[in-house]
Amino acid sequence: MSDILNEVKNLKIVPDNYESATVCGAFEKDENSIKVKLPYITDDEFKDYKENENVEIFGLAKHGLVYFVTEILKKGEKELELNIPDSIKEIQRRKYSRVPFDGALTVSEADNARIEPDDISAGGLKFTSDTPFMVGSEYNIKVELVNNLVVNCTMQPIRVEETDDDDTLPYAISAKFKKIRSIDRIALMQYSLRIISEQENIS
Repeated sequence: MSDILNEVKNLKIVPDNYESATVCGAFEKDENSIKVKLPYITDDEFKDYKENENVEIFGLAKHGLVYFVTEILKKGEKELELNIPDSIKEIQRRKYSRVPFDGALTVSEADNARIEPDDISAGGLKFTSDTPFMVGSEYNIKVELVNNLVVNCTMQPIRVEETDDDDTLPYAISAKFKKIRSIDRIALMQYSLRIISEQENIS
């Protein structure tokens, strides 16, 4: 396993059911596998970690996000034995990468507003709208990602500009996410990393 994992902080592990994502604790490595501890996982969450199925692991390193996919070989007591991954990707130099996004957005306080998403990250999003949302105010927003994966949180616009473009809605809004659950932040990070990996495979 790459020495880069020795520098990684805030490791998270995500099975197919992202709601069972959890902190990935100390790990041990031998020639054939990695053993990781899941110190805070519940019994119900642990059921979503199945032998011979893949999990995603990511965390923050000095230069950005680190990400890899690997297979569960064995389960123990709040412990997993994982296959050594073929590669470990350093995704970015920013804390959260923005990726293109075309899913549905709904703002509770302006449910009749027309909204066209542009991009998204685990930290915020950018979209155009026919409504000039107020900088500094907080709005309840529903973000529909993929496979019925929905994030509910608040957003706070940090920049609102007129687009001056007849082909787009009149206001361009950049906002950061506020009052967001850790599990929803993980879902957004997972979504972003999958899009980045797909883009890399295409190129």
